[in-house]
Amino acid sequence: MADDAIPQNLAEAFAEAVLAYNDWVPSAPEREMRINHAFYTMSAVCDLVDRYTDQLPANVFGFLSSYFHDMPHGDLKEKFESARTYATGARCLREMIERRKAAKR
Repeated sequence: MADDAIPQNLAEAFAEAVLAYNDWVPSAPEREMRINHAFYTMSAVCDLVDRYTDQLPANVFGFLSSYFHDMPHGDLKEKFESARTYATGARCLREMIERRKAAKR
């Protein structure tokens, strides 16, 4: 199934999650995106998207790669730039969310 193209609603939700990450603080609940009739946290959207190997659109790639310039994410930048897919982007975004939460604790 990994060869399936990412559904448009998941692609849009992931783009929203990437944008939402910028303003999200770990003292607040994770931002949620609507997919069909349900709401999913940023992490849950990453879980839904991380099996798709489609290339990320330039705008989503640009926003996501801009977050890797932060010092604690340098290792993710290398991983992300080697495979600019939804799967890699989702795994990197999920890791950044987890790191932000851990830094808050």
